[in-house]
Amino acid sequence: MRYALICLALSPALAPIASAQWEDDWQVWETKTEIGTTLLGATHADEPVLYRFWLDTSRNRILDNGVEIGAAGRLEVQRDHPARAGFSGVPNGTEGSGFGLQGAFTGLATGIPAENEDARLQLEQAYVYANGGYGELRLGRDAGVALRFREGSPSIFNTVAIGAQTLDPSGTDVITTRHDLTGPSAKLTYTTPRLIGFRAGLSFTPRVAVRGMDRDADRNLPSTAPVTLKNAAEGAVNFSHLLRQSGVRVRASVAASTAEVDVPAYAAASYDRVSTWSLGGSLEYQDFSFGASYLNSDNGMASQGDYDAWTLGLTRKVGNYLLGAEYGEGEDNLTNLDGKVWSVGVAREFGDHVKGSLGYRETDLDFVPIPASAGVQTGNSLDGIVIEITLSN
Repeated sequence: MRYALICLALSPALAPIASAQWEDDWQVWETKTEIGTTLLGATHADEPVLYRFWLDTSRNRILDNGVEIGAAGRLEVQRDHPARAGFSGVPNGTEGSGFGLQGAFTGLATGIPAENEDARLQLEQAYVYANGGYGELRLGRDAGVALRFREGSPSIFNTVAIGAQTLDPSGTDVITTRHDLTGPSAKLTYTTPRLIGFRAGLSFTPRVAVRGMDRDADRNLPSTAPVTLKNAAEGAVNFSHLLRQSGVRVRASVAASTAEVDVPAYAAASYDRVSTWSLGGSLEYQDFSFGASYLNSDNGMASQGDYDAWTLGLTRKVGNYLLGAEYGEGEDNLTNLDGKVWSVGVAREFGDHVKGSLGYRETDLDFVPIPASAGVQTGNSLDGIVIEITLSN
């Protein structure tokens, strides 16, 4: 966090070095600020209300040569399921008292005590950037290109979209196609301009050491070997194009990431370098939108421990309402978890600052306890009404 705060504090002072065209006139700087909150309630939740609150701010100016320079930051407060903050953790109903292994990508583990996280405050973004004809360069705390370029299935929800959830009311959702290996850890990112619909990018993260809100990559669970990622590299390609004759908007993405895994000597034989790849896409035509996403990771395990997940989603705009249905599955061979989630619902925007979503959601989680008891398999199924309200300025 200290590094990110320094980036924000020094960005206005460093800007003169970037160009000789600097003018000592602060009126040419443009500042944007957004504040918002999402409240989530579910009849099948352990917690009656989950929430997230955020403050986004950016300051930028365009130089005489057309290059835009600036800085951006995001502060967030979030209350997730106590055992599943940042997706990682011990899924509800799979707790135990043994020793387990934690996935280097998913952060999931079973058969160990669950944590009890309270609301958290986190600086999610704090970076400086320069954007011009040759692309954009960012330095500081930010998401990597694999997540920034992600495309996939649409949803009526903001925080419980299947495969891209940021809050988990039941604590049993193990499906993610959010390709986010490094979270908001400080990184260097370069992205090309968009040419003929294509845009590419590369990110490098020296050390993954930030407990982000939606990707807690630095979380060490009780009774597991602590896992630290370093020298993480990720690349992604995004495509977006409107087929004018048919009126269909096509979006697609593909991404890959890898990082070194650092664990104590007693667990070194179980781990290896972590590698993850993903793809996704969507088609938009008039009032319809359909999309899908897929992700695979070896979880940084030296032997069996792969994680796979996929999602499908469909939405349709009818007047002021957005109708939607989505489905997803995920399987984690490291923890013997097999999850399925589906939901249907409707959303509506009330003006420019309020969005409400109402749906029905069912989450199924099957697992074999570790150590396995003669092949005995258990399961946990939860379903109920989900209400989500988002307010933003």
